[in-house]
Amino acid sequence: MLFKKKILYKDWLWYWMQKKKDYIKESTYSNYSNIISNHIIPDLGNIKLSNLNNKLIQEYLINKYKTGRLDGNGGLSNKTIRDIIAVVKSSLKYAIKEEMINNINLDFTYPKIGNKDKIYIIPKKDQEKLITYIKQNENTRSLGVLLALYSGIRIGELCALQWKDIDFKNNILHISKTLQRIYIKDNKESVSKIIITNPKTHNAERDIPLNKRFADILKKYQTKSNNYILSNCDKWIEPRTYRRYFKKCLDKAKIGQINFHGLRHTFATNCIKLGVDYKTVSELLGHANVNITLNLYVHPQMSQKKKCIDLICKNFYEKSP
Repeated sequence: MLFKKKILYKDWLWYWMQKKKDYIKESTYSNYSNIISNHIIPDLGNIKLSNLNNKLIQEYLINKYKTGRLDGNGGLSNKTIRDIIAVVKSSLKYAIKEEMINNINLDFTYPKIGNKDKIYIIPKKDQEKLITYIKQNENTRSLGVLLALYSGIRIGELCALQWKDIDFKNNILHISKTLQRIYIKDNKESVSKIIITNPKTHNAERDIPLNKRFADILKKYQTKSNNYILSNCDKWIEPRTYRRYFKKCLDKAKIGQINFHGLRHTFATNCIKLGVDYKTVSELLGHANVNITLNLYVHPQMSQKKKCIDLICKNFYEKSP
């Protein structure tokens, strides 16, 4: 009982993490450990577990949303706040289950003011400049940029691609793994390493058709089946290295800076503009469900809204006596 009264939240968090370790992916463990080290422990870690309550945690979340970035440049993104809430909820649910604390209200909210998780789209003229630059400097590394622009794959999926993942007979790209560098920070160790795992969701494992002309270009560079496509050898290129390469491509093509994920957003936006149905776009992107695609990329313009209202009114006017 004395232990229950004195245990600090930071000590409980690491105890909870050790219990979770064998049941979650290593990348998830890495994310949780960084959330705990960087965001939760500095503010809540020295509070006794038994003293935590809904009001205290709610105030903490609002503060993190407004001013929570470690670099001092404003609040955290919506995603980071969601991750913090997930860790807090899960750790405290386990504390309740183990009868370390009494049952408390774990419903938390935060004001989603503006769009902190901004989506970056490459303008059409810059897409053309980028494509022209890559065609003039063609190799497997540069073609990876086009592959992302033409298929919407994530950078981790791209870095994990090997020649055996492309079926050149049917021009199909198989996405079955992702490569990432993870950082584990906890009370025992600080580790950085590369891992190659299955994508985080079942839907992310998918087949993407390749345009025949583009597939023929790629095929010219095909080597051993186990070679990684970007490097064209048995050694992978990790995402942070490839991001630096992408930045150089943008500089040489005289294009303003945009993050690599902007290629994925640009692909999705191009699909929607060309009238591709949302379900198809969702499956190509490997989203868990079509609602994610709709929320991210489908934002009707005022002209579309006006057309909808006009059609509704026209329908009633034509039926009126």
